[in-house]
Amino acid sequence: MADYTGCKCPVCQQPFSDGDDVVVCPECGAPYHRACYQKNAGCLFADRHAPGFEWKPAPGEMPNRETASASQDEIACPACGAMNPAGGLFCESCGAPLRAGGPRYAPGSGPAASGPASYGPAAGPQGYSYTDAQQAAPGMLHPDEDLGGVKARDWAAFLGPNAGYYLMNFKRMAVTGQKLAISFSAFFFGPFYFFYRKMWLPAAIFLTLDVFGVYIPQLLQFLVLADSTLVAGLDLNVFSVVLNVLRVVNLAVQFAAGLFAVYWYRHIGEKRIARTLQSCSPAEAPAVLAKAGGVSVIALVVSLSVVFGIYLLLSFMALAPMMAAPLAGMAV
Repeated sequence: MADYTGCKCPVCQQPFSDGDDVVVCPECGAPYHRACYQKNAGCLFADRHAPGFEWKPAPGEMPNRETASASQDEIACPACGAMNPAGGLFCESCGAPLRAGGPRYAPGSGPAASGPASYGPAAGPQGYSYTDAQQAAPGMLHPDEDLGGVKARDWAAFLGPNAGYYLMNFKRMAVTGQKLAISFSAFFFGPFYFFYRKMWLPAAIFLTLDVFGVYIPQLLQFLVLADSTLVAGLDLNVFSVVLNVLRVVNLAVQFAAGLFAVYWYRHIGEKRIARTLQSCSPAEAPAVLAKAGGVSVIALVVSLSVVFGIYLLLSFMALAPMMAAPLAGMAV
């Protein structure tokens, strides 16, 4: 971190000296005494934060830039301002997420504000322990927190894209015991969502339900409309009732996928993470977990191709007899 010795803290107006605990606003770069930063509930210039705005020292208060190069491999925590390794996921000081989507101070917050919304032990006012914070706000999260027998940091490495969404839902489920969480991706895309998230068993089950509950009935309906001889003996009244029942069942299946997909993902992930951690060292864990979890574009493309191929095959089998008669007549 740059040496701000000689610069004045914007809150107390006292110059920084060697050994002061200095934090830096991640938005504009303004330095503060840690106590002043927390007392003010964030940056004094929060209402001026905008693209292009950057804190600059007053004339004669130039920080020592000789040591600034050390910060190139570090990132400031958006909650407490502490510097952390650039590749980290959580602040080593307060436990807050270091990437986009982490907690931010509201513009214009001042001494009268109730304090920053954050995740770690250093985020609240003095005397406010992390245990108290957990009880007061179930949405708070710490990298070492246990979520279903798995630490949050291991979940973060395993989840890949959209990790924040799943972590907060897993935390809520652990605190409340609820199993419901809305997933529009699972609702609209069904088995393809599960293939994408590497949930192979639910993916196979929902794909089978789609084939027999959606694709085949749609094909039969098309044959009925085309007066195909393949459905000549089909009772249309019975078929209409069955078709309506299948539509209701399919809608129920969609709702089940949309409401329980996140819970199933948590359940499957817990077992997969436990097996993965048993087979690797702590140093290898992040990379191995990322490989075991995350998403699979290949599985998504393959599943889409298989479904499209099945639909084309069934369509060809149904249309072939209908096309054979006119072709035979032309040959005669």
